[in-house]
Amino acid sequence: MIMQAEDARFIKRRVRSGTIDVHPVETALIVNYEVEAVILGEHGQELLSEKKDCKKIIRLKRLDANTDCSALAKDVCDRCTLIHKSKEAEVEHLIYYLRSRKENAFAESMESPRPYSGCESPSPGGLTAAEKAVASFAQLEDYLELLYEDLPDKVRGSALILELAQDSNNLNELAKRESVLSALSRVLREDWKKSIELSTNIVHTFFCFSIYITFHPIIRRYKVGSLILEIVKFELERYTKLKSELEALSKSGGETVTGIPISRLPLPRSRSRPQTSASTARPGRNTTPSPSPAPPLDKKRISNIPPPRTIVRPLTTGGNMATPQLQPTPPSTLNAKTPESDDDSAITARKLFTLSKKQDQLLKVSFDFLLNMANEISVQDKIRRKKVVRLLVQTLDRTTPELLVVVLTFLQKLSIFRENKDEMASLNVIDKLPKLLQMKEPSIELVTLNLLFNLSFDTKQREKMVRVGFIPKLVSLLGNENYREIVLKLLYHLSMDDRVKAMFTYTDCIPKVMRYVLEWDSDHREYLLPISLCINLALHQRCAEIMVGAKGECLQELMVRAFHSSNEFLLKIARNISKHPSTKHFFVDFIGDLAAALTCCQNTDWFSSQKYFLYECIGILGNLTLPDINYCQLLNEYNLIPWIKSNLVAGKAKADIVLLVVIFVGTAAGDEACSSLFCKADILLSLVELLKANQEDDEMVLQIIRVFYRIARHPSTREYLIKETDVPAYLTDLMHDKNEYIRKVCDACLEIIKESSEEWAERIKIEKFEWHNSHWLSIVNAAEGIENKAMETSDFNDAMPRYNLFQQSLLFQGDSQVSLNTGDDIEILSNNAQSDDGSRPVSRYESETEDIIESNNNKMRKKEMKPGERTKEMVRDALRNLVISEDSNDDPQFFHMDSVID
Repeated sequence: MIMQAEDARFIKRRVRSGTIDVHPVETALIVNYEVEAVILGEHGQELLSEKKDCKKIIRLKRLDANTDCSALAKDVCDRCTLIHKSKEAEVEHLIYYLRSRKENAFAESMESPRPYSGCESPSPGGLTAAEKAVASFAQLEDYLELLYEDLPDKVRGSALILELAQDSNNLNELAKRESVLSALSRVLREDWKKSIELSTNIVHTFFCFSIYITFHPIIRRYKVGSLILEIVKFELERYTKLKSELEALSKSGGETVTGIPISRLPLPRSRSRPQTSASTARPGRNTTPSPSPAPPLDKKRISNIPPPRTIVRPLTTGGNMATPQLQPTPPSTLNAKTPESDDDSAITARKLFTLSKKQDQLLKVSFDFLLNMANEISVQDKIRRKKVVRLLVQTLDRTTPELLVVVLTFLQKLSIFRENKDEMASLNVIDKLPKLLQMKEPSIELVTLNLLFNLSFDTKQREKMVRVGFIPKLVSLLGNENYREIVLKLLYHLSMDDRVKAMFTYTDCIPKVMRYVLEWDSDHREYLLPISLCINLALHQRCAEIMVGAKGECLQELMVRAFHSSNEFLLKIARNISKHPSTKHFFVDFIGDLAAALTCCQNTDWFSSQKYFLYECIGILGNLTLPDINYCQLLNEYNLIPWIKSNLVAGKAKADIVLLVVIFVGTAAGDEACSSLFCKADILLSLVELLKANQEDDEMVLQIIRVFYRIARHPSTREYLIKETDVPAYLTDLMHDKNEYIRKVCDACLEIIKESSEEWAERIKIEKFEWHNSHWLSIVNAAEGIENKAMETSDFNDAMPRYNLFQQSLLFQGDSQVSLNTGDDIEILSNNAQSDDGSRPVSRYESETEDIIESNNNKMRKKEMKPGERTKEMVRDALRNLVISEDSNDDPQFFHMDSVID
């Protein structure tokens, strides 16, 4: 239906407020709203309506570092009717962002730029209405034509295209037009050295596309990634070169120009030249005043006059630091001998500051682009081969927070691969990170901690973190809830090294972490982190003493909390604490509770759910080697003998609990009455069977023979161990084990057995002799075999007495010319003219018939013996001729095992 003019009676206007955003170029807020015009009929019915999207720009002209964002946000909401009071917090956040935002790279390019000359351009006086207007997609072809003009037009055109690309709704249309990205990539490849502003605008445009993975194939088609890496490398080298020039000038006398580090020199965007008279400009001329009016100043001549030397002095207002202002430098602070050097240093400092400011914007968008493109592993590997890690580490010397956040995030992403981590280590990245934590920037601190955590998986990097002093800094950040989780993870990694554990005692880390352990519930998100750290630190004696407390109050609370919640992790801390001699006595009060927990394992349901809690209870009891504890009474009171015997059956119980039970038996066996109880219950026989089944497990074998050693120390149980069990035989077999600790325990136990049994003393002596002379015995057996074979193949009456190595070396050592104790080769010289080969020695015996017959008879008897019997007979003959020194001290010397086992 077509509305007639006479039908319209009223027009109603509706306004709906929308989102609030910041202006991309200016220091202003953009308020989006919708206007709806409704035409009403005579009776108020809607005849026609039309909607239109509008924007309102609120410019904040006096926004600076001293502005109160909260008050300004309230003022904006009061004056603008489009902003509701409920959005005051959002407006305050946007104003705070505008205040802290660096000047946009393309804001300066909206003026008519000139080629970069190393100095900062003066701030623009104003922009035309067309330049201030928001870029329109309908004029995209005009913007593309600007890219084919001179450099100022290219900068302006790239800035307008960038403004279109910042709206995500335009990206699809821009991507469909190949001419846009093709022209941008061409201009960047040809003119990137001519203007930093142009490079920043184009790279920023590609960055807008790189945010979305959909456009990554399109971007890779134009191959701008390698070009951007080349740009970054060039800019960093240019900055390093200019900085070196400034340092050279400072060493020559220019360091007194400013009095502060050049890298933090806050120079203004522009400075006006002081107006000087002709007489001061040219002091060599006659300075007599002339009545005639002064001629107009020559601007070209004045521009060549060097500016006065100045220093930056901060002005304080109400305790706050105001905007730095330029003030004349007192003559006393200037180097009067080298004024030219001072001027050059000041000019170079301004160039360096301006260059750094523009480069930081370019580097930020460049690394942002590369970070987005490195989403795929293949692309990331290509970027890595282009030495991007070296460029990132080199950029860590900058001070711009936004740039540092991007660089650290990129390094964090790359550090998960070993090749990148090793390259970072070679570039000493750890040495560059402490100063970043001192900047007090929350965003920088968090990403720095994440990077440190990735690097802390490397042992060498952890050592370097400790050397540069990260532990006190990390402990100081524990109070910040935003960093607590990552800091606890880092401290846990650092505490894995035993040499580093002692450093925690010089900080307040242990009291803080113990407070978290005792106060946090199991539902807490970070509950296991402080417990894990305490488990590591409890292995160090001094740390364990701090955890216990002065009078054991912290340990009391820890044990009560562990038993109340049946928490095996808390009991694991207590178990590590119980390993140290200075903290064991604090557990005497908990002996009954720990023993009672062992009897609960008879309930199958309880054991399946609380088996790890039971393991820790057994482990604590095994560590308590204290003379004050009556283990015999403890075993009888809680009826633990049947439980111990049932858990020492090979294959029935799990290996970990069997080992803990064996350790507990060894600890209890230190009590003589308890050792007798074990012998009566045939627990030694169970241990022998367990030893047979676990011969490959060094830890199990060591703990079992530790039990044998402790039982052998008691006179009442020593006879049972020797006569009723096969323990001495197994110990004799193990005394030459490859494990050093097993050999020590076996030797100590066998020394006790030798004092009580002459039979075993003789057997042990023979076994040691055979072991130490095994090589010699093998040679003797081989010689006997050759001799027997020769006797079988030759005539008995024609047999000659052969050279007996055993008789020559052992029985006649006084006159023998051959020594087996030296490592020299043996050369036998013969004086017998009847010898065929001249190598057989002259016999020491007279050639009488009975001696030859007796010698042959002895050889025949040895031939009839078995090889084992023949070897034992030779060993006995050798031992009869040896003088073995005996210990004059009749008292048995026992070997203390706590230092080896515990």
